Amino acid sequence: MNALRLAWLELCRFRGPLMIVPIVISLVPLLYGSLYLWSNWDPYGRFVDVPVAIVNEDRPVTSGGTTVAAGAQLTDTLLKSKTFKWEQADAKKARDGLEDRDYYFTVAIPADFSAKLAAGPTASAGQARLTMTLNDANGFIIGKAAESAKATLQGAITQAVQQTYAGQAFGELGTLKQQLGQAAAGARQLQNGIGTAPVPQLQEGAAQLAGSLDQLSAAVPAPANQQQAQGATSALVEPVVIGIENLHPAKIYGRGMAPFFFGIALWVLGLTAYLVLKPFNARALAGRSGALTVALAGWLPAAAIGVVGAYILYGVVDLGLGLDPDSVGKTLGLLALAAAAFVAVDHLLNVAFGAVGDALSLVLLMLQLTSAGGLYPIETTPAPFRALNPVLPMTYLVDGLRVTISGGESWVLTRAFLVLAAFLVTALAVSALVLARRRMWTMTRMKPAIEL
Repeated sequence: MNALRLAWLELCRFRGPLMIVPIVISLVPLLYGSLYLWSNWDPYGRFVDVPVAIVNEDRPVTSGGTTVAAGAQLTDTLLKSKTFKWEQADAKKARDGLEDRDYYFTVAIPADFSAKLAAGPTASAGQARLTMTLNDANGFIIGKAAESAKATLQGAITQAVQQTYAGQAFGELGTLKQQLGQAAAGARQLQNGIGTAPVPQLQEGAAQLAGSLDQLSAAVPAPANQQQAQGATSALVEPVVIGIENLHPAKIYGRGMAPFFFGIALWVLGLTAYLVLKPFNARALAGRSGALTVALAGWLPAAAIGVVGAYILYGVVDLGLGLDPDSVGKTLGLLALAAAAFVAVDHLLNVAFGAVGDALSLVLLMLQLTSAGGLYPIETTPAPFRALNPVLPMTYLVDGLRVTISGGESWVLTRAFLVLAAFLVTALAVSALVLARRRMWTMTRMKPAIEL
């Protein structure tokens, strides 16, 4: 018998429902590649769906007979822009929304924004300032995108303000021209009056000339020192400074991405566990052991291996790379629960579908990679992935680990523990029900087809 014949016989083993196994395996590259590319095809182009708050506390001022409302103008410009999903909010709503992930970052315009801009590029007035506030507990990459947006925002504001300064400069030049004309007229009047005009008239002309020269000097003040001159230059080149704050900084890329990669690692562990372990003991199932007992016996070995593997992973990353989580105990507890829950889901798939269960687990992994919001905000993904986000377990591990590593709202962590515990209990209960049904012997099970 040649190799081709033997290969054909191997494929012929997959009959009936098992025919799906080679089909699913052949689709793995398509599923992995296409789903991942689809979800991340144009995340920056979808930032327009990422909610961001703009807080305008600016008080307009009047300068040279003109009302300057720079805060309102900037707010209107941002609300009309296509960079993010800008929403106007007060300070409290913005802060609460940033903590609760209703907003991914905020931009605050202070009360003296217009006043500083109206004063012009002088060292005494100081530079106007905006504050951008991030929260790495909502995701690390969006913070980096916000910092990129800062550069774009800075450029737009600087260009607009410099145009304002240019307008003010032309206005001042007109004023200077008028004042120079007045000074020249005073000088001519003084010159013509010498020798012919009475003393009172000469005094009047001299006083007018002196007043015009004083106005001219006031219009073009000289910097008191080099430091003030440098300050005025800085205010002209960069009239608005954008400061960045972070409520819960991840600090470095690795700490920010750890929740997502931990989730992938724990799911793969559960997937591979039942490649070498049996999901249940057939002899125990045929005996008098309860279905729940059989289910627990099949789940416990893989769960124990999963928890040990999670702790080994944590130890290496913490000691070797410096993870340094905000709460070690909560991080370890969440990792243990997630490992047990992920193994329980894989256990259920193997109990219910046999060899096909591993293929289904792989599909679930791919779906979670694209819908957990581990890289970009979930708002940047297509609608099907946004719908899957709240119903798959990896989402809650990623959210919870962001809090235990970088800090954040306690309710997010509580929700993660409760949801993962619910997945664990539900998966084990369904596994027990499936095993209970397996005790109902059918003719097909009593006389299985003879394999070639």
